[in-house]
Amino acid sequence: MAVRAVFVDAGGTLLRPREPVGVTYARAARARGHAADPVEVELRFRTALRARQGQAQEGDGRAFWSPLVAEAVGVQDEALFEALYEWYSRPRAWWVDTDALRVLGDLSRAGIRIAILSNWDLRLRDLFHRFALDRLFGALVVSSEHGVEKPDPRIFEIACRVVGVAPKEAIHVGDDVEKDVAGASRAGLVGLHYDDERGWRGVEAEIARLRRSAGMYAR
Repeated sequence: MAVRAVFVDAGGTLLRPREPVGVTYARAARARGHAADPVEVELRFRTALRARQGQAQEGDGRAFWSPLVAEAVGVQDEALFEALYEWYSRPRAWWVDTDALRVLGDLSRAGIRIAILSNWDLRLRDLFHRFALDRLFGALVVSSEHGVEKPDPRIFEIACRVVGVAPKEAIHVGDDVEKDVAGASRAGLVGLHYDDERGWRGVEAEIARLRRSAGMYAR
């Protein structure tokens, strides 16, 4: 395929929490006098998140995250939720995969358009600028700004229009097999799965293979 654009998922692919969510939530809960075990909180968080598969994050995401946080910590505390919501709005709550930046930087220098396509709320746009990701990524497509989420083909079509490519000319990289890989494939893109075992070197090799198959020079 002639690769003209590469889209990248944010959470779990490009951005990661600096510590397990259960640790952060439990520490914040204990600071407000609530008993909380990090392991139990993490398990409840993952269960609550799975139960919301298919539920879109709208606007600032508060309607999505507030009940989820309450389920995870086992208590309804609006001040606790606001503290956690604000924490995850800060760059210091996250780390950016530098190997991803290296791989994507090489692709950008080779003339390929690089963009982020993520199911996230409005906080991602602020993080995008505060991490200076706009120096590498030519566009940021956030689901909450368009009212549609991966794996819906429409969000992939929107992303392709934003960067000015046809779906058949684009790759989407993400850690979720259904939302990122299958969703992209159904929309006519090539979906590549990111996993921690192969890491970004594995993604780099797959993209190079696709470019070679189209006779493109792979850096």
